[in-house]
Amino acid sequence: MSKVLSVENGNYTVKVESGGEIILDTARGATVSGLPAGTVVIRGSLEVEGTTTTVESNDTLINDNILTLNNGQLGAGISASKNYQSGIEIDRGSEANALLVFDDSVSWEIGGDTGTGGFKFFTGAGDKTTLVVDGIKSNSSLFIDTGNNVISVTNSTSYEEGIFTYSGGNITDSGGGVVIDDDNIPNTKALVDYVAYATATALQDRIEEGTTSKTFVETKDFEVTGLDSVVEIGIDNTVRVSVKADTVEIGDLQFDGTTIRPTNSSNNLVLEGTGAGEIIARDLFGIENTIGVPSSASDRLKLYVNTEDTGGTGLFFVNSSNTRDEIISNNRSLLYGMIF
Repeated sequence: MSKVLSVENGNYTVKVESGGEIILDTARGATVSGLPAGTVVIRGSLEVEGTTTTVESNDTLINDNILTLNNGQLGAGISASKNYQSGIEIDRGSEANALLVFDDSVSWEIGGDTGTGGFKFFTGAGDKTTLVVDGIKSNSSLFIDTGNNVISVTNSTSYEEGIFTYSGGNITDSGGGVVIDDDNIPNTKALVDYVAYATATALQDRIEEGTTSKTFVETKDFEVTGLDSVVEIGIDNTVRVSVKADTVEIGDLQFDGTTIRPTNSSNNLVLEGTGAGEIIARDLFGIENTIGVPSSASDRLKLYVNTEDTGGTGLFFVNSSNTRDEIISNNRSLLYGMIF
C-alpha cells in the first residue's frame, strides 16, 4: 500500500546523529526474489553539500547538455589549491588512472597569439597517453585525415602562400629569401612549386662550392644569354674547362675536331716527354707551311718546309746561330759527291 507524507507548509527535515546514514531502500528483497530494484524519484533540484558523492550505477543518463565543473571558483582561472586543473578522472583498476582535464598552467602560442590554459589527456602517474580520434578539425583549415593517414589543409585557400613568398602564382624571391617561417609545415603544392623555383633558378645552370674563391660547373645557353652555348668548369673562380658546340678548351689548349692548338695564338704548343721518355709520331708525320720562313730561336732548332731548292727535299732548318739551309736528299747527296 502506498503512503504519502505531505508537508503543506514549511520545510521537512530528516536528521540522524553525526556519522549516521539515511537510506532510501527500493531494493528490499530484490536480490532474493530476482525482482528489479525500485526507483527513487526526486521532483525538483538536488543539492549535495558533502565533500564526496559516489554513484555506483552502471549507466548514468544526464539530460544536461553542459556539465559545469569547479563551480563557484573565485578569481581568474583554476586555483593553485586545485593544481590548476579541473576535469574527469577514470579509474583503471591496478593501472594508473586516466585524466582528461583543463589545465590553467599550460602556456601556448598559435599563429602568433599566446595564452594560457588547455586540455591535457594523461595518466595519474604522469605518463604520456594516446588520444585516438577519427579526425581533428580546427576552426581554420588544418585537420588529420585518418582515412588517408595524412595531415591535410584541403579547405584552406592558397595555404602554400603562407609557406613561401609568391608572386603571380609562382614562388619569387623579393630579396629576403623565399621562406616565410622556418617552422611552418609545407603542403605538397608548396614542395612542387619550390622544386620548380629551385630548378629554374639556383639548381639548373650552376653547381658551386665555396664563398669567395668558388669551384663550379655552370651551363650557359644561347636561348638565355644570346651568346654561344657553353658548359664551363671553374677552379677557384677561374674557368679551366670550356665545352662549346664545336670546340673544347682545357686549360690553355683548344681541341677543334682532330686539331689541337693553344687558346692564345701567340703561345707555343709544347709536346714534352718525361725524363728519358720520347715523343713518338706513328705512321706519317706531315709539316705544313702557313707562316712562310720562320725566324731563328736562341734555344732551339726549327724545322720547316718551303719551296724545294738544291737540296731536293723542301725541308729546311734554322738553328740558334741563325744558320739556315735545306736538308739534302740521298740522290742529291750522291750526285754532288760525284761532281765535287
